[in-house]
Amino acid sequence: MKLNSLSDIFERRLLRIPDYQRGYAWKEHQVEDFWEDILQLENDRIHYTGVITLEPVKANLYQKWEKDLWLIEGVGFRPFYVVDGQQRLTTSMILLQAILESVPKDAELNYQSISSIRKQFIFFEADNKLQQSFIFGYEKDNPSDEYMKTKIFGEHSGSNQFLETLYTRNLSFAKNYFKDRLKDMSVDEIAQIYKKLTQKLKFNLYEIDEEIDVFVTFETMNNRGKPLTSLELLKNRLIYISTLFKNNDGREQLRININDAWKTMYEYLGKNPDVPLSDNLFLRNHWTMYFKYTRKKGDDYIKFLLDDKFSARNVTHPKSPDDALRIEEISDYVRSLQQSIVYWFYMHNPYYAQSNELTDSQKVWLDRLDRLSFRSFKPLILSAFVSKQEPKKITELLTSAERYNFTLFNLSQRRANTGDTEFFSMSRDLLTGEKTIVDVLETINRWIDKYYDPEKFLAHIEEKYELDRDGFYHWDGVRYFLFEHEQWLREKGRQATSKLSWDVLKSNKKDHVTLEHIFPQTPDDPYWKNRFGHLEESEQRYLTHSLGNLLPLSRSKNSALQNDSFPKKVNNGDGVGYYNGSVSENEVAQCPDWTPTQILKRGLDLLSFMEQRWSIVLGDYDFKGQLLHLADIDFSPSGELS
Repeated sequence: MKLNSLSDIFERRLLRIPDYQRGYAWKEHQVEDFWEDILQLENDRIHYTGVITLEPVKANLYQKWEKDLWLIEGVGFRPFYVVDGQQRLTTSMILLQAILESVPKDAELNYQSISSIRKQFIFFEADNKLQQSFIFGYEKDNPSDEYMKTKIFGEHSGSNQFLETLYTRNLSFAKNYFKDRLKDMSVDEIAQIYKKLTQKLKFNLYEIDEEIDVFVTFETMNNRGKPLTSLELLKNRLIYISTLFKNNDGREQLRININDAWKTMYEYLGKNPDVPLSDNLFLRNHWTMYFKYTRKKGDDYIKFLLDDKFSARNVTHPKSPDDALRIEEISDYVRSLQQSIVYWFYMHNPYYAQSNELTDSQKVWLDRLDRLSFRSFKPLILSAFVSKQEPKKITELLTSAERYNFTLFNLSQRRANTGDTEFFSMSRDLLTGEKTIVDVLETINRWIDKYYDPEKFLAHIEEKYELDRDGFYHWDGVRYFLFEHEQWLREKGRQATSKLSWDVLKSNKKDHVTLEHIFPQTPDDPYWKNRFGHLEESEQRYLTHSLGNLLPLSRSKNSALQNDSFPKKVNNGDGVGYYNGSVSENEVAQCPDWTPTQILKRGLDLLSFMEQRWSIVLGDYDFKGQLLHLADIDFSPSGELS
């Protein structure tokens, strides 16, 4: 078969990426490989780039392309859907645009003017300037369509109402990558890149037969390259199924609903560019909430969706009446996905929400759960929001979920999957109304009453001292606990701003600390020897890693400074110290001295806060002394506790 260049492919063809295709999924690795292929290609050689598969667009479809109809019926361009190879084609067009923006407007590339190149590949304009069409792009109403026209190709749009998604960010990255590589090249060097791109990259070009099932072809072909995500596969499947309802007037509206839902999902999955959300995790948790939960692992949810639920068989020849798919059922599922993604985003980004979307208390508790870990509560919380439960009850649910996770997992050290089957099942029951949110709250609290056990917390800390030798310092809940204590102190002191950042506290940079041993692990300074020198080495170790001796820092500190005396830690004379740090640091800075007695006192205060904050009972004074590992320590040379 003859190999075709980019110039051949764009010969009087109008190319559109159809609505069932995913957006631009290439990231840095693929873009870099594409660039290196072109850069390393010798001028007298060709490079085989892959397969481009096109599907002719039927007249009843392209008749709806009002802005392009003049180019098809008047000028004679043939319209095609890009079924396979869209990532390579899109990358080629982004590079082409970057080339055109990197040379003067009056430059020529291989004896072609910039305007003639644009007309051939990007933007075809009639002589009267009234009719205009993009040669390559997405189907109308795809979020990437508007972005491609305005932000990548740089053309004016009537609406300019583009949405940023994970896909549009990939488009932006690719263009910036290419422009950065081209910026130091001469016009002649760029002309060579242009020639390689349009003439030396070669493709196998297929125009598929109308008899071929294009949706199955799409799934098969795209899995050869960068695999389709579950969300992308599901969209393709649902659009395919919509075509099987032959005599149903609702099938066109269903296809519109599917596209609208996927627009919303990709918008919210990428709405926070710093922390994009996983589409697989969203789909899995929605599946847990929407359908009957099973304990099977792996890809059970996507197998259920594609093989059991949304299969062509269930439309054309279902095994039983219960398996038969109705168009309304698909529409309800799609609507639920679209509605749920908004709440899913706010669950992970609560402070993006407006006051009419989340209450202030809900934002606080969602932020806490995000820091602590939602664990098995995500489907249940999602269900509470989607089913429009009373806001105060949703706050109670968030509070109970946080209490459950901290007391059972961080304190009682229960197995990671404790309760998950019941909570997963309740998420669907709450959505369907089979259980009330009061039922859910009572169940969670029963689990806490049954499984919270301070003796297990004690055993865990004992194990930390015996095996790791570092006691509370490596307790998995210490950073979350001390951060919560900091917030409590701040609220009690009515301080509006917080100096302690969770991102800083949880980081673990080499040679820097965010969780300080006030009495240091290497107490060489005379100050420490004077106050702790009478103790055995094992007693010093217990004190060093006891809860009351650990302090969260508002700024990371070089580990070499940890051995300073207490007065220097409070204020080193250069404007740095506990005195101007977090509220916790300020509180410690008020102590005139740091002794074994102070470590015990602060430890007991912290445990009292723990009991109050999570509504638990740890034990009496003797138990708390054992938990802190300070019960048998001689607190002063005379043995007195002052």
